Amino acid sequence: MKNQQLILRLIFSIIAVVCAVVIIISGTKRQRIKTAAQNNGSKDPPPAPSTSPTFLDSNLTSTINPTEAPTMAQVSAVTDLAAYIGSQLAMGQTYIKIPEGVHYVDPKARNGRVGLLLENLNGVTIDGTNAEMILTKTTRAIEINNCNDLTLIGLTIDYDPLPFMQGFITDMTDDKLELTVQLMKGYPEAGTFTGDKVETYSPVDDELTTQTYYGASFTPLASDKIKVTKQKTQQVETSFEEVGDIVVIGSTTAEQTIPHAIRPDKCNNLVFKDVKVYASNSFGFLETDCNASRYINCSVDRRPVNTDLKSRGYRRLRSTTADGFHSKHAQVGPSYVGCTARYNGDDGIAINGHYHIVSRVERGNKLRVIGKLGEVPNLKVGDEAELMTYRGVRLPNAKIVAFDPNAGVALDSSDQAFLNNQEFIGNVQKTRSFATHAYYVTLDRSVNLPTGSLIASSNRVGNGFEVRDCTIGPTRSRGILVKASDGIISNNVVVDTWGHGIMAAPVYGWLEAGSSNNLTITDNVVKRSRDVGIAVFAFGGNGRCAPAGAHNNVTITGNRIAGSSRPAIAVTSTKNLKENNNQIVGRRNYYLLPKHMGQFGRRFAPYREIYLENTIRAS
Repeated sequence: MKNQQLILRLIFSIIAVVCAVVIIISGTKRQRIKTAAQNNGSKDPPPAPSTSPTFLDSNLTSTINPTEAPTMAQVSAVTDLAAYIGSQLAMGQTYIKIPEGVHYVDPKARNGRVGLLLENLNGVTIDGTNAEMILTKTTRAIEINNCNDLTLIGLTIDYDPLPFMQGFITDMTDDKLELTVQLMKGYPEAGTFTGDKVETYSPVDDELTTQTYYGASFTPLASDKIKVTKQKTQQVETSFEEVGDIVVIGSTTAEQTIPHAIRPDKCNNLVFKDVKVYASNSFGFLETDCNASRYINCSVDRRPVNTDLKSRGYRRLRSTTADGFHSKHAQVGPSYVGCTARYNGDDGIAINGHYHIVSRVERGNKLRVIGKLGEVPNLKVGDEAELMTYRGVRLPNAKIVAFDPNAGVALDSSDQAFLNNQEFIGNVQKTRSFATHAYYVTLDRSVNLPTGSLIASSNRVGNGFEVRDCTIGPTRSRGILVKASDGIISNNVVVDTWGHGIMAAPVYGWLEAGSSNNLTITDNVVKRSRDVGIAVFAFGGNGRCAPAGAHNNVTITGNRIAGSSRPAIAVTSTKNLKENNNQIVGRRNYYLLPKHMGQFGRRFAPYREIYLENTIRAS
């Protein structure tokens, strides 16, 4: 009997040793990371037509071994994350710890379009530290409605499959209007394309190599090959993509989707801390009609190679499809502190509200108003109304004393004629067809506002915001974009933006409000901006620079702008500007896109450091 026990112990010992060796070998394999240039087994074409690229960092451009995907031990035992959180809330828990590990979430809320729905919660903290929420459909991850004092900590959001595809350009026509793209392993197939946007990256440094193209169309040639057709207005002289560059195109694998990764609405005192978003079908974070939200050390960035969910033919080049962080209609503006927005498909941080169109004035103080996108204007009795004429003249604010959102009247022929003649931008063009009614707004005093003037609620544009200690860029558009008052932009680092580094400006074509009073932009670093490093400006509906007074009490001081296009600082339409102690180093006007050459006096003085127009400095 003892001999049998000894034999069994010996057998078990041998088995344990063999298992340990297998684990060590497996672990060694798991550490092997191949660069894209070294991955000779891949069917992907070489990244450049003639010479192999020199990668700045092999870790940034490497694929991952299939064994890098999460193991069964990494995947959480919780099979339904939404049900788990729901059960904790049903028990009255106000602190909920999400089990650590990777949670694959098949969206069920909102008819399968939302992964996690949180509504009508008060004083709840959800701690997702060391937990990942992986959406199995390219739709909204988290929706938060009517919550007060809700805190979300540490959660990571990602998608599998991803909401975009990537591929090498293998061929193009001489005019570069048609590109043939070989899609990469590990990304969605050609037939899943969506949208009309094309971003192009260089495999030399994994950075954008040309402007973003909108209005493109796509034709699948095979499951792993797609033809991109750009708009005929794109000129070959300003199309810098080449064979071997990498194209990124939107993808959807769900029949019904709704946009944005994290979407709060009508909430008060939300806190997001250490939340990461690696991908999204639109914005990373979009809040609407919220009050005093705080984003602390949150990030929107492309996922590092060594933590990716599966093996891919090349590292991810995009994070979210559009903005990183976006706030609309906030009564008390959001606070972004220590946040990161990189490689997202549009602006880094944006704060704004809605303008609505004044069709005409009746009886001196009664305005006929057409809502943006044909919606009921987001105005309320008691609001302070920001008023801007069609030429961009800002009138003193007035108080709204009467407004009935249920009493719309049909547009008349003059209303429609005006809308049809306006050069709206993007989806705001839909205002022409979506608008069917106008609404009457009564102010506390008479005003002179010609047709096409604008009205906004200054209570709902994000006043009182803060953007501090953030890292923004690279990004294909602007870095920090604000259209609000009583705010501070301080100690941020903004790099490699294809639009303005920091921008404060209302935009008529987008009907985005508002103008800025009491704005401080201080101690920021802006590097390699392809447009103005710091820009504060305003234009009327007529396309001309607005008179002084659109913005008031603006301070720009202690900033460093390096290696960017000139002018480094541009300010228009401002009263009481304080601009001093800013350091401007180097210039790179070859960064400028042709469409920017006619702006801010560049045609006449392309190398000036500071441009002022219709601006009065503080005495």
